[in-house]
Amino acid sequence: EDGIEGLAHISEFSWVKKINKPQEVVKIGEEVDCMILGYDIQAGRVSLGLKQVTENPWDSIVESYPVGTKLTKKVVKITNAGAFIELEEGIDAFLQLDDWSWTKRIKSFANELEVGQEIDCVIVENNPESKRIRVSVKDLEGNPWVEFAKTYKSGSIVEAEITSIMDFGIFVKAPLGIEGLINKSNLSDSREESFEEAVKKYTVGDTISVYVVDVNPGKEKAAFSVKEYKQKMQRDEMSQYLSQGGGENADAYTLGDMLKNKTN
Repeated sequence: EDGIEGLAHISEFSWVKKINKPQEVVKIGEEVDCMILGYDIQAGRVSLGLKQVTENPWDSIVESYPVGTKLTKKVVKITNAGAFIELEEGIDAFLQLDDWSWTKRIKSFANELEVGQEIDCVIVENNPESKRIRVSVKDLEGNPWVEFAKTYKSGSIVEAEITSIMDFGIFVKAPLGIEGLINKSNLSDSREESFEEAVKKYTVGDTISVYVVDVNPGKEKAAFSVKEYKQKMQRDEMSQYLSQGGGENADAYTLGDMLKNKTN
């Protein structure tokens, strides 16, 4: 109406896009659709909104990006905690460091991603109330921890590569890229041998046989043992000697007999 002006605050221009200057959206003399948000008759003020006459994309965000949707989208920002992935103008999803790989531990995306790069990912969380969308790269594939736990039960023997040696034990990489710990108490089967002495026999890069003590897919942790591997081998050899002994003397076989025979 002639003589009556209203003010549309810059925050009322768009539901999702950050507007720095009104000129980015409107021009002087241009006619625009808007909604009256409020007015103060005494002060002669009328508050207007431009975004209110358009659909708020967050109202249908769950339908647009349901959990499980696979996408190829662009990296728009990298932070210490992860990376922002643009789903559409003004709406970004977040990729946490922990959602990059099931088995590879990274402290930063600096060597993995760069702004402008397109990546394949999948929606794993969509919360319109908090305006939070989370994507994952590792969930594009099956969880190797679950597969490893199914294939290698406690008591299984696997070949593993030593990846690092610490004061508290040795980290090894088992099949499917699963990394676990040989606790210092599970390294030597000799009570007289200290961890410091036992660990001298091992070098990063060595491949060794280990006993699977425990696998926890939920916590992504695995425990292995060299000591229990050796003890299992001794038990198996004893069983073999007993089974091959035959006759009345078969029941008289002992671990000492077996070790004595091995040294002869």
